[in-house]
Amino acid sequence: MRCAIYARFSTDKQDVQSIETQLMMCRQEIARKGWDEVACFTDAAESAATLHRPGMQALLAAVAAGGIDIVYADAMDRLSRSQADIAMLFERLRFRGIVLATRKEGQVTPLHIGMMGTINAEQLSATSEKTRDALVRRHAMGKNPGGSAYGYEKRIEHDGNGERIRGLQQIVPAEAAVVVLIFENYAAGLSPIAIARRLNAEGVPSPRSGKTSGRHPGKPAAWTPNTLTGNAARGTGLLNNPLYAGRRPYGKQTYRKNPDTGKRHAFITPEEKRARVVEAPELRIVSVELWERVKARQASLARSPTSQTAAPTLPFFAQQRPRYLLTGKMTCGCCGASYAKSGKSRFGCQGAAKKGPTWCDNRMTIRQDELDARVLTGLSTEMLRDDVVAAFLAEYEAETQRLSAETVSTRPEREVELANLDRQISLAKAAILKGVDATMFVEEMKIWTERRQVLLAEQDSVQATSTESGLLHAELGRVYREKVGQLTAAFEDDALKAQAFERLRALIEKVVLTPEDGDLTIDLRGELASMLSLCAGAEKQKASAVVTEEALQIKMVAGTGFEPVTFRL
Repeated sequence: MRCAIYARFSTDKQDVQSIETQLMMCRQEIARKGWDEVACFTDAAESAATLHRPGMQALLAAVAAGGIDIVYADAMDRLSRSQADIAMLFERLRFRGIVLATRKEGQVTPLHIGMMGTINAEQLSATSEKTRDALVRRHAMGKNPGGSAYGYEKRIEHDGNGERIRGLQQIVPAEAAVVVLIFENYAAGLSPIAIARRLNAEGVPSPRSGKTSGRHPGKPAAWTPNTLTGNAARGTGLLNNPLYAGRRPYGKQTYRKNPDTGKRHAFITPEEKRARVVEAPELRIVSVELWERVKARQASLARSPTSQTAAPTLPFFAQQRPRYLLTGKMTCGCCGASYAKSGKSRFGCQGAAKKGPTWCDNRMTIRQDELDARVLTGLSTEMLRDDVVAAFLAEYEAETQRLSAETVSTRPEREVELANLDRQISLAKAAILKGVDATMFVEEMKIWTERRQVLLAEQDSVQATSTESGLLHAELGRVYREKVGQLTAAFEDDALKAQAFERLRALIEKVVLTPEDGDLTIDLRGELASMLSLCAGAEKQKASAVVTEEALQIKMVAGTGFEPVTFRL
């Protein structure tokens, strides 16, 4: 009888000698029975959850080629712990007239397949569940339940008995500096491609440093854009790892093996089934403020899937990363169509180019560098001039006084209502303490609490309004021009261009280009809220709704510099 032996052990944490022990015991039985060993197949550190293992696949190939009468293993669970797989293996061997036998079960029969297959599958499921429960407990204890992300490494400590404490981590300073650099560059406006190229050019080791590239064998692994962005929904990628901000999540995705290929596939875990996020401030690498800036930029660039019938929430250009300073902000003064690239380095009206002269006869174009220079000059010299600032301050002061008067007039009513709510809440609490069923007050308590929060917020806004009037001052125009001058200088510096690019774009609301007397005039409209934010911080400055948009425009005539129009206030 020609016999093929198979042996396997599960993980690299088990004794490598396990396979040798299995082979020794099997060969003793084979010699006692008088069989001839014609082949031997092994799988080291391979799970029994699937048949897609090198040794098992080689065994199946040998079975298909013929020349084998018996397949012999130490036990059925060495062959497979899957009910479906062990049954399929048994049927495949029986079809070819090959006997399946093990040292523990003897010759395998359909009864063994039914009973032992179920037991082995249940044992595999129980082991997996216990492992997951242990990892969830480790996570709840504030320890690391898995591998170490880039920027961290294992911290070796021992308890009082000399046993190593599992799940401890510490920051790797050199890698942490790279993480901070990546976050700062992305928040400043650099694309993941640009960041990856810069890191590779500077020779910064990637997270897979020391390993070869899967697509290009022989070449060391390098930084890729996907290393940074990953999959936001699954929490993969450096920019999506909340541990860098001092929060450790767990269980955002689960893995299941495809029975046809044996490969693992990730599936997002529903929110209600995930473990709660554990705070880990000692492992924070980036500040909360920097983390929020990155999340805000990701949200602004995200494209949510829409149905075929639903209109996109943002225009196409707003869903793209702008390539030029004025991308998506230029329109034709004749037809309202967008001004976009028309040639290698010029911008032209797309309505005239694509719809013809019957739609728009504006065939004038302008060089990109000339347009950028004129707009930057206009931002720094004309926007927020002293007369515009004076007019705005007058309107702002008037609006602030009106709002203050309204809030002061309603203050007594608000205080009476707040006192009544506090009294009702106190009475309800007293009743509950005396034994009244608390469920009777659930809806009322919810309504009272929400209303109380609204009233307190109104009080806070009144106090904030009373202190805001001094935040804006007559020097606002000078401060603004200095800031824009600094941004314009940075825009000319390749090292600082990305940071200045985002800030300058935020200052520009709209650019209208109109042919006039043979020249191309430019109407520039500034974003007032961004201008005030540039001067004193967005959280402190609030633009008055009374200020008309005409006060934010200037007129630029090609070849003659900038000429201010009459501001219609």
